[in-house]
Amino acid sequence: MSINPCETAKRISGAVNRTPLLPWGVPDNRIELRLKLECLQETGSFKARGAVNQISLMSEGEREAGVVACSSGNHGRALAWASRKAGVDASIFLPADAYPNKIDAIRAEGAKAVVCPTRQLAEEACSEAVSRGATLVHPYDSWRTIEGASTVGVEIGEDWPEVDCVVVPVGGGGLASGVLLGLEAACGRPVPIVGVEPRGARGMAMSINAGEPIVLGEINTDVQGLCPLVGGKRNWEILSTGEVYMESLTDDPIFETQRDLQSKADWPVEPAGAAAVAWVLSGGPSKLNLFPSSEEGVLRVAAIVSGGNSEQPQKGV
Repeated sequence: MSINPCETAKRISGAVNRTPLLPWGVPDNRIELRLKLECLQETGSFKARGAVNQISLMSEGEREAGVVACSSGNHGRALAWASRKAGVDASIFLPADAYPNKIDAIRAEGAKAVVCPTRQLAEEACSEAVSRGATLVHPYDSWRTIEGASTVGVEIGEDWPEVDCVVVPVGGGGLASGVLLGLEAACGRPVPIVGVEPRGARGMAMSINAGEPIVLGEINTDVQGLCPLVGGKRNWEILSTGEVYMESLTDDPIFETQRDLQSKADWPVEPAGAAAVAWVLSGGPSKLNLFPSSEEGVLRVAAIVSGGNSEQPQKGV
């Protein structure tokens, strides 16, 4: 499928926010850091972009069948919101450990939230609904979802065309693959991205190294939203062919950065949304030696704060 990030950005512009790209101080004076605040997006995350794009391109028959998704929360909330605005029935299947506030938000949008004991059982229940005729809206492994996420890259490229690299939290790979395409479309050149995963759920990095998507045998992280059992095949294909550096962090610096962003700026930031910033503040650019060769050069880095639907116990304050 051919993806046109710039046209997509125009198509969904009336339904989603153009989020700010704001400077953030870092101790290393060789780095100029700006944060793309998708935590201020409709429904609290970048997922609103893919959901709106999906709904806007559906046929009448797909809309009448109703939509379903399996989600740990943000995609489900975004799809529930987009579906309500379009008058489409939505059912969201979630694992029992999903944040309660996200489950409540899905129901508040008028969608049916079906809570299952495990992620695997939620996926199986969603598949059964699709077999009965419902329209699946995948949270990341879908061209339309990727197309929606690509508009984040378009906005960064338009607002800061000189950007040297963009740091992205990675779960299934929807945001990272979309941003990679959107940046190139807006900047007219490939822009490297750094994908950050929790160290206990390095599914995309392992898939890229293996040359095919792999299923994680176990997940050892408390950072919800960045730990699917398997990354998307389409996302893996895109990320495998671009200039992509896959990095990982333990949970502690991610939660620490989340608290820092909340206390200093009072932004709604969830743990997954803080991962990219945490990597920069942990000295990630120095480890990868991404700095310009000129001694006068400053590395221009954009880090995406992907979501802000934090459950109170996760705030650590």
